[in-house]
Amino acid sequence: MVMPHRVLVAIGVPLPGNHQNQAVALNRTIARLVTFDTRRNRCRAPSPVRHQESPMTLARNVFGLLDRSAESRYGARPAFGFADETVTFVQVRDRALQVAGGLARAGVGRGDTVAVMMGNRREWVETFFGLAALGAVCVPVNVLLTGREIEHVCRDSGARVLVVDEIGSRSTAHLDVDFDAFVTVGSAVAPDGVRAVSWADLVAGEPLSGAQRWAGPALEDRFILYYSSGTTGLPKAAVHTHNGVLWNAMGQVQGLGLKPEHRYTVIPSLSWAAGFHNLVLALCWIGGFSQVRPTGGATMEGIVAELEEHRTTHVMLVPSLLRELVTRPDLMQRLSDSALTWIVTGAEPVPRSVIEAVCRGIPGVDVCQGYGLSEFPTITTVLMADEVFDHEGSAGRALPHTDLAVRDADGEIRRSGTGELLVRSLATMVGYHDRPEQTAEAFRDGWLHTGDLVELDDDGFITIVGRTKDMIISGGLNVYPKEIEDVISRLPGVVETAVVGVPHERFGESAVAIVVTDDPAFDVEDVARACGEQLASYKRPRRTLVRSEPLPRNANAKLLKRELRPWAAEVLASQEERAVEGTTP
Repeated sequence: MVMPHRVLVAIGVPLPGNHQNQAVALNRTIARLVTFDTRRNRCRAPSPVRHQESPMTLARNVFGLLDRSAESRYGARPAFGFADETVTFVQVRDRALQVAGGLARAGVGRGDTVAVMMGNRREWVETFFGLAALGAVCVPVNVLLTGREIEHVCRDSGARVLVVDEIGSRSTAHLDVDFDAFVTVGSAVAPDGVRAVSWADLVAGEPLSGAQRWAGPALEDRFILYYSSGTTGLPKAAVHTHNGVLWNAMGQVQGLGLKPEHRYTVIPSLSWAAGFHNLVLALCWIGGFSQVRPTGGATMEGIVAELEEHRTTHVMLVPSLLRELVTRPDLMQRLSDSALTWIVTGAEPVPRSVIEAVCRGIPGVDVCQGYGLSEFPTITTVLMADEVFDHEGSAGRALPHTDLAVRDADGEIRRSGTGELLVRSLATMVGYHDRPEQTAEAFRDGWLHTGDLVELDDDGFITIVGRTKDMIISGGLNVYPKEIEDVISRLPGVVETAVVGVPHERFGESAVAIVVTDDPAFDVEDVARACGEQLASYKRPRRTLVRSEPLPRNANAKLLKRELRPWAAEVLASQEERAVEGTTP
């Protein structure tokens, strides 16, 4: 039986005033965009959220997600754990309201943009929900970015306030951005001439009032801008509304069978889409627990110790960490004696041999693989543990409330076949910030065009076969060649340059820069120096190759990177072979 989504809000609780109108509008949108096939739901366990409920009946906005748990029987239950403390749902909710009140006194209002640049800590979580309560727009800023990259994100987003801790402030001392205020957390220091508000002062006043909360954000209001570099150069932001975030969380609760007793350890940075959106918000909604790991120093041995200490049931490990894990039978033995029952991985295909080794070494642990993107943060499809070996190489099927299709080589939209992956869901972004042309290009015919080339079978399983977007995935992080190429092309003596991904034993892929130069004295150390100054560490090319011939191009002068990848791999292999023989490469 196929049940249309339109029943979801209609049978929910009554909503006051204009919110009832929002529910009607939402019903129409859902009915137009998505139908939900209950046979394809694939919940693996009873879910606390029934399929007849929708985000509209459960929360008015993302803050309501937290508030719901705080007001429930889970209120006094631990919600988040940090390096030196654990806090309950009520404690997080109350502090978030104090943060919202402090930001309001600092002049931040509904729709204003606030950038957040902190390591993983309690204040990050409280700021996130405080901004949600106030109706401000949250702009997570990766602490690995350089000053140049931070300036672009803050200027492009129009951020009025920057909330920063001592980790983030290492790169903010000389920012050329006009902020109304710096909120300093821990030992962070604001630049000269910028109004500084300490965290202690921010939360010392009255919390956001009930009237202010009721006048807060609506479902369709913008809430998060996730910046990720595009193939056209500087980073652009995917805009997510409260409504989209809630639908994403509910899809994870239902599709992954999450329960209140589940305990998740957060390894990614909270500034990444994979930080808050991989299970954290879903578990927060239903009374589950998230242990937030401090930023940096993610060794497999240290991670295992934390999983043991915090009785973790669920964790996300990027493929490079999984590959490291299978080389350590001692660590797998420790995990087999722990509470761990579920590992999710993604960002790149994981070889069957690695999954088999994990399953043998940690009996009783399910290994799932996911696929996602910043435009749909972040789990779009998932390959469940009981599907892994029957669908080797697949990225799984869509989560509930998500529709998939492909656009084939003839431009036709099909429900199966090979082509560009198309996604349709209320959980997707609503567009790119201040980029109407790119938004129109991404959303065509009612579908989000992902830029990934896939095979979609009749049962809804997708297999990634290529990327129409020119992206490298290294250690689970997205690296966009155009951003690196822009830095290198400005160096004296560079005629043309290209950055490609080559296989890497540990990280899956690594970036290699190829340079054509007209300067016989060109020094590849200049490339390393420029990239080191202007790019985050994970974006920097691991090797630079100087090429005497022009870069290969087709009749339309389009660069043929498919020819450069094997060339680069062959040159690197040759250099390594000579190095082993004792010859300087």
